[in-house]
Amino acid sequence: MKEMESLFAVQEEDVVLRQLQHRKENLHEAGVVANTESRLAELSKSKDLLSVEHLETIQRQKRFEQEVEAVESRISELDGKLYGGMVTSPKEATSLEVEIQHLRERQNQLEEKVLELMEEVEPQEREIVEIDDETHKAQNELEVAHQALKVVTAELDETLKDTQQRREEAATETEDELLEHYENLRGAFGSSVVVQFDGNNCKGCPSTMPAVEADRLKQIPEGSYSNCQECGRIVAR
Repeated sequence: MKEMESLFAVQEEDVVLRQLQHRKENLHEAGVVANTESRLAELSKSKDLLSVEHLETIQRQKRFEQEVEAVESRISELDGKLYGGMVTSPKEATSLEVEIQHLRERQNQLEEKVLELMEEVEPQEREIVEIDDETHKAQNELEVAHQALKVVTAELDETLKDTQQRREEAATETEDELLEHYENLRGAFGSSVVVQFDGNNCKGCPSTMPAVEADRLKQIPEGSYSNCQECGRIVAR
């Protein structure tokens, strides 16, 4: 009888071990860590894309600003030539005035482009700052989540260790051949490899046991076992 009690104890600890392992593999805290890491990756990707866009906008703005400077320099040069007494021909003066007018129009166009790009840069910079703030917040959340996961994992590991020890102690009190037979059946029956015989039925069978099989099991001494011919489980008397 004690041997069957030990085998039932092994089975009970196996059930607990499976439950604990399942819980460890599906910890809420692990999900929080994974989700936060995913959010940080998305934030990093968004910042990288936005930073490239921001850099390109800044570079375009600088190119236009340099063109504005070049145009202003050319206008200043032509103004000096036109009003510095260096031009004596009316035709040449008219030509300079036309060129200056075209340059001023070009300057206006370039300055408008610079203003447009400045209007693009400002919201980009604000968005980068917002992403940085959100990233900092998520990093803090990740640190807290990792700590919570560490605590609950340590507690589960300790419980798993204790349960495994109890399982091993019960296994040492079980006959080797019976224990091996139990192990071979675990894949098929999971948490109900070993079941009780209630006097009429095997508690593992889904339907009523045939009378012939029930009578056979009744003949087995109490404290011993046999395999149920209907379902194949180990039936304890």
